[in-house]
Amino acid sequence: MKAALIGAGQIARQHLACLKTLPGVDLVAICDLSPATSEAAADRYGIPAWFTDHRAMLAKVRPDVIHVTTPPTSHFRLALDSIDAGAHVIVEKPVTPTFEELKTLVGRAQDAGLHLVEDHNYLLNHAPQEILRRIKSGEFGAVTHVEVLICLDILGPDGFADPNSPHPALTLAGGAIADFLPHLASLAHLYVGPHRAARTIWTKRKSSPLPYDEFRAVVDAERGTASLGFSASSQPDAFWLRVYGEKMQATTNLFETRLTFDGPRAVPKPLRPLFSGLEEGKTIRRAALTTLLRKFKGPGAYEGLWELLARTYRALADRSALPITASDVLEVNRLVDALKPQEQRP
Repeated sequence: MKAALIGAGQIARQHLACLKTLPGVDLVAICDLSPATSEAAADRYGIPAWFTDHRAMLAKVRPDVIHVTTPPTSHFRLALDSIDAGAHVIVEKPVTPTFEELKTLVGRAQDAGLHLVEDHNYLLNHAPQEILRRIKSGEFGAVTHVEVLICLDILGPDGFADPNSPHPALTLAGGAIADFLPHLASLAHLYVGPHRAARTIWTKRKSSPLPYDEFRAVVDAERGTASLGFSASSQPDAFWLRVYGEKMQATTNLFETRLTFDGPRAVPKPLRPLFSGLEEGKTIRRAALTTLLRKFKGPGAYEGLWELLARTYRALADRSALPITASDVLEVNRLVDALKPQEQRP
């Protein structure tokens, strides 16, 4: 299966590194508007051809799968051209700036018998998958509520607020925070299903080029409720996921490997907090060491992306169900659209 990539920026490195490890996948070309960037990436990853014009690449190498890892505002045209050239498309989030554009892409792909996959990478991390496994086994009980909160300093020197270099995400409805909405929405959808209603609060605490730096939402969904949030001011950086079930609860920090479960214990009720605390302490200590070690080998924090790509290519080869389906992408982005600030919706 021939794969090619458009956009040789930071996240592209993870796609390229993963593709080089996948059996049956031939990484045949890379494209970037910068000739130096495109050639350097081709040299680093042993890619035989590099381009600065994506249409020329599509016509010459005829890839089976295209990875679109450019800024969000360029995704629609690049994905549409790739589909029209007969390629499946794996695109970074947000898949498109508007829901209408997404529906156009999904419709075009389905008409051509092709797949459009958005990178919902955190769904495939170990912790969300382990929680899902316990839910499916019945051990967790039915999910009643989900909390997802990203605390991330996007105002710092490595963030989105440099006035001398405007970040492409600032043009999205919601600004830089909109770049993270698919992560929040995809996790909510995983556990409580399609949303029925959503209420949001968008605010700004600090002076910066960003239109907003704080976001909160409450979501009513088919199988439960969810509270979603993003904070550029709360420290330290963390990606908290808490899932509440009828038999137990789960807590994980997706920026680490930490995952703890809490449920009924066969001890006297007054002693339950003690035993729960001791077990949680052991889990956190193990996770701290594992988090440190994973920074030095393998995909590290991008474990979910590597797993998503591996499963997607296997499914394409086997013609089996993809880990992220077109229906998933549409439902997640229908929620993303509902989360956007009202005054900035198209």
